[in-house]
Amino acid sequence: MMSISDINKNYDSFYKAVYKENLKYRIIITGDVQSGKSTLAENLIKKLRKKNINLCGILAKGLWKNNKRHGFDLIDLKSNKITPLAVYAPLDDNKTNNSKINVCFKFFQKGIDAGKKALSIEKCKNSKIIFIDEIGKLELKGLGWAKYLKELIEIPDLIHIWIVRESLLEKVCEIWKIQKTYIINVNDDNALEKLTKICLKEQ
Repeated sequence: MMSISDINKNYDSFYKAVYKENLKYRIIITGDVQSGKSTLAENLIKKLRKKNINLCGILAKGLWKNNKRHGFDLIDLKSNKITPLAVYAPLDDNKTNNSKINVCFKFFQKGIDAGKKALSIEKCKNSKIIFIDEIGKLELKGLGWAKYLKELIEIPDLIHIWIVRESLLEKVCEIWKIQKTYIINVNDDNALEKLTKICLKEQ
């Protein structure tokens, strides 16, 4: 797996190497907390839809209140259906939700159910690209969307785009034994253009 610095040093050479090795399994969008990872993914989705590319998966759209992250809506990228996913809750009020993990959001069952449906094999098997927003602390503990990843990875020719917090990136790559990966940081120069180029090249 090439590092972000390696990619940025010589993008053109890396880009050619990607296709020489037939890299088409994982693209990771990374960055700090609230750095714009989902926004970058959303902008990429808009570009891909203009090309009529068949997409699936989930996008967690942040909700804001008084300039603070208040919660998330889950967007099913196949149906475009929006379902409330989570709302901010102090950790003391969230013990029953994820008692062993410091997660300060309370998740709604209907949002979880919508995510399960969006990540089902039946819904994703004929798509070209899947987005999973995000692979985070819950998934590292085998919770959240973790149980769906193995089967989704095995769908032939399905390009995966995962949103992963930068502090969790190494651990995610280790757990899912990711060797061939294209990594884009939200702060990379021309991040959207690079993502668009690699996705369109695969079609």
